[in-house]
Amino acid sequence: MGRSYVARQPEREDEQAAMWRAAATCPTKSIGNLSHPTEPLGIFPYLLTEGVIALGNNALSSFAAHSFLVERPDGNLMVDSPRYNRTLAESVDSLGGIAHILLSHRDDVADADRWAERYGARVWIGEADRDAAPYATDVTPGDTVTVISPGVGSIPAPGHTAGHVVYHIDNRLLFTGDTLHWNHRRGEMDVFPKQTFYSWAILADTIDMLAALPVDWVFAGHGMWHNIGDQEWKRQMAALGPAMRDLGQAHWSQRPDTTYGWY
Repeated sequence: MGRSYVARQPEREDEQAAMWRAAATCPTKSIGNLSHPTEPLGIFPYLLTEGVIALGNNALSSFAAHSFLVERPDGNLMVDSPRYNRTLAESVDSLGGIAHILLSHRDDVADADRWAERYGARVWIGEADRDAAPYATDVTPGDTVTVISPGVGSIPAPGHTAGHVVYHIDNRLLFTGDTLHWNHRRGEMDVFPKQTFYSWAILADTIDMLAALPVDWVFAGHGMWHNIGDQEWKRQMAALGPAMRDLGQAHWSQRPDTTYGWY
């Protein structure tokens, strides 16, 4: 795990909001404000791009993973689960509730059962990770793409765990869980070598497979989301799998600026 710190105090309004989002996201509540101990209303949900909303309230049980709400005319999607709390639930109510909860893998389940109970939502998870969500209504096989609703697909993406999946929406949005993320310090798509628990070689094969998808936006469980654009996505991803094989897991983990957190 890396370490983040506050280098200076926020000054502008946008900086204040960004700091409060970081504070609300931190599951250990390590960021605080002595003069204003309670976060202001409206920090989360937070619009990232049209139709995709960060939910914040990252759960310690999910190693502070991100979760997202995707607005859909046929029923909203929650991708991975935040902590359950009444304030956030009321905000989700106002956005139309949740029809499907899409779990990328066993680590990022958090309070999915409570969210599912509130909305009567279907819960999806990959077959090899199903024991992490025994209440799941839908278990997707590890060898084929599953269509969840029009324009929404669950794609097996093993590597981090055996049952990891990614969710591809409208041929432009990719929710990657712990498969890969935008490493803003390096300015490139990256993987988590120290957190690849199932197979580095299989993860490299997964990266090759994902390179063929049309993708404009990447939303990761850890690290940063990014509007990469399809051409740059294909260019970077075509090189990533071979580079992983050439360097190997042990050497990849020694590179600087590999992160597993909010920033």
